[in-house]
Formats: sequence, structure tokens, C-alpha cells
Amino acid sequence: MIRILVVAALFLVSTPLWAGPVEIESDKMVFMHKTERAEFINRVHLKRDDFELYCDKLVAYYKDNQLDHAVATGHIRLSQKKITGRSDKAILDQKNNILTLIGNAVLEQPGGRIEGETITHNMNREETSVQPVKGGRTHMTIDADESEKPTLPIPGVTK
Repeated sequence: MIRILVVAALFLVSTPLWAGPVEIESDKMVFMHKTERAEFINRVHLKRDDFELYCDKLVAYYKDNQLDHAVATGHIRLSQKKITGRSDKAILDQKNNILTLIGNAVLEQPGGRIEGETITHNMNREETSVQPVKGGRTHMTIDADESEKPTLPIPGVTK
């Protein structure tokens, strides 16, 4: 059975990326046994526990009936609990425990958002790297928690 990469909490929680049973629906499936590859084409929906990935095409590469890596392309959308993401392409690397979002990559959760051309999350090192488009810049937004009030006086602010 093919197992597909999942992200526990993307850039916040460190757990194995690939685990548990996976359900994949698509308009078409093609298995190429000689090349150890499976293609899921058109309106692809991958679901495992509370992780979901939608894309136009998913190609899973496996060795000895074990998933090695998968490549999702076209209108990538993913979610798990309160974390959502999107990109043009995603590479799910089982061997190295890495998720890479490529092309207009965005990850959001309540309180924050990161954006760049490429977002790479290494679960083994608990490290997320954001690369800009050539000549561009990365972007991170951290929302202020309204329940937290400044504990130190801020110049120019009166109570």
C-alpha cells in the first residue's frame, strides 16, 4: 500500500511526515509497476487523519512497495487543523522527512503567515526555510494578540 507524506503542523510541530493510512481520490489513476510509480490525475484529494491536500496531479514514487517521495502539481492547497497552505508545486520527501512548497508558497495559521517562492520544512531538524523569488524578499506576518497588553511603558502612549 502506498503511504503519502503528511505534515503534523507544518512549521510548528515536529512529528513524522509520513504515517498512517491514506485515502486518495482523483478522476483518474495510473499505476506503472515497472517504474514503481503511481499517478493520480485531475481533482486529486488526499486525506489522512486531519491532513488534506488538493492538487491537479499527484505522482507517487515508491521502492519495494514503500513510498519514497511524491510530487504534487497544480493549484496545491493543504490544511491540517488550523494551518493552511498553498503553492504551485509540492514535493513530499519520505526518505529525508521534508516538505517543500514551490511557487507562490504560503503557510498560514491563526496569528501568523509566511510567504516566499519556496518554503522547505525539515521535520528532522525542526527547521523551516523560506526563499524569495530571485531578486525578491520573503514575508512574515505575526498578528498581535489583543489579550496581551504591554507590560512596559511605551513612549508616547498614555493610559
